[in-house]
Amino acid sequence: MGREVWDLTNDNIFEWHDVAGWARHKGKTVHLGRVFGIMVEKGSELEIGDPARKMKYRVVFQGNNVVNQNWEAALFQDLGSSPASMEAGKACDAYGSFAGNDLEQADAEQAYIQAKLEGVDTWVCLPWDECIDKLPEEHRKKFYNPDGSRKFTRPCVKLIRALYGHPDAGSCWERHCDRRMREKGFIPIKSWPSCYYHPELRLMMMIYVDDFKVAGPKQNLKTGWSLITDVVDMGQHGRMDLFLGCKHE
Repeated sequence: MGREVWDLTNDNIFEWHDVAGWARHKGKTVHLGRVFGIMVEKGSELEIGDPARKMKYRVVFQGNNVVNQNWEAALFQDLGSSPASMEAGKACDAYGSFAGNDLEQADAEQAYIQAKLEGVDTWVCLPWDECIDKLPEEHRKKFYNPDGSRKFTRPCVKLIRALYGHPDAGSCWERHCDRRMREKGFIPIKSWPSCYYHPELRLMMMIYVDDFKVAGPKQNLKTGWSLITDVVDMGQHGRMDLFLGCKHE
C-alpha cells in the first residue's frame, strides 16, 4: 500500500533518550514504545490446502510496554472500540435473506493503518533487522554512516498511523471508518454500534474491525460497495463464506 506508518524524514529520526529529554525540556507529554514482528497462521481452523489458510507476518506495536518522557507507564485515552455485535450480524443475515435481497462480505486491507493515530504523540524504537534493514534504500541510508556503521544506538521515529497493538488503534480506526461511511450517505443504526443503513440504496452494513458485511437489494449491492471502496481500501467483495469464524451457507 505504501502507507507511511512512521515519519522517516531526516529531521525526525532521533535517539530514544533524546526524544524523552527534549519532551521534558519542553514540558510536553510523549509516549515511547517499541515495535516487533509476529507471524501467525490465519485460518488455522480450516482444512489443510484451503487457500484461506496461510501464514501471515506483520509488524505490530508493543502496547503493554509503553512509557512517557519520565519513564513512567503511559496513560492512554482508553476510549475503546465498539465493534458490531453477533446479534447485529445475524440481523444483517436475515435482511439479506429477504426476497430480492442478497448478502456479501469483504475485508478492509491493512485496516488500522488506514487511520491516523490520534492523541498523545507516540515515538517508536525501530528494530534494525525487522524494520530498518527492510526499508527502501532512500530511507535505509538515513540510519547509516557512509562507512556502513550505524548512526544510532536506538533509533526512534514518530508513529503517525494507528498501528495494530497500540491501545488506541482500534478506536482511531473506528472513528476514521465512521467518518468515511457518513460521507457516503450511510447512517449509523442507533441500536447497534458499527452498523449503518443507506436509505437511498436500502442497504444495511455491519463492520467488525476489518470485516464488512452488506445486505440489501441485489441490484444495489454493486453501487454500495463502490461507495465504500471510494473511501476505504478493500479486498474483493463476494458471497458470504467464512465470517467471524462462522461458515455461512
